[in-house]
Amino acid sequence: CGGGGWGGGGGRGGRGPARWPGPGGFPLAGRCWGGWGGGGAGCGPPPTATVFTAVYVPFLAGFVALLLAEDDGALGVVTFVLVTIASDIGGYAVGVLAGKHPMAPVISPKKSWEGFAGSTISCVLAGWATVVYLLDGAWWVGVLLGLITVVMATLGDLCESVIKRDLGIKDMSAVIPGHGGLMDRLDSLLATVAPTWLLLHYLVF
Repeated sequence: CGGGGWGGGGGRGGRGPARWPGPGGFPLAGRCWGGWGGGGAGCGPPPTATVFTAVYVPFLAGFVALLLAEDDGALGVVTFVLVTIASDIGGYAVGVLAGKHPMAPVISPKKSWEGFAGSTISCVLAGWATVVYLLDGAWWVGVLLGLITVVMATLGDLCESVIKRDLGIKDMSAVIPGHGGLMDRLDSLLATVAPTWLLLHYLVF
């Protein structure tokens, strides 16, 4: 990053680009964000965004293994996937049809309070149905699961929007044409798997 990059300038002895610790490393020279560490123009994301993006998926996805380890763990995975998808579908449908009041216009301009209401209704219904009919749990556990899921899914979506803004991109990739990248599809699932496991572990399994 010019002459004053992260860690006091280029590579060892000032020769070559600075590299991230570890096998192979990541060249950092010329990729610092403008203003970060006094870097110049043409620089990349700040280290917090890079680290968070690298940890985000494997850390939260690890809870899937915990969920599968439970009795009826496979049905638990089906439950959390269906309830989370219900949040996305309900929020999208109601948001497109009746969304007028932005929830977080700076972070995600298309997310509305009307869409959040649609997500809440669809999540509660899906949570009730899956917990009662798939897991033989109490109906109120399903309702609670739906409420927790809609909050965590929304927060996960907003967090990913913040990451994308920090990285200066619209979508995480083009893995799914017309639907953004893989992370754009997984953000809600990854954000809800941990609280779903905790809830089902203590109240259902």
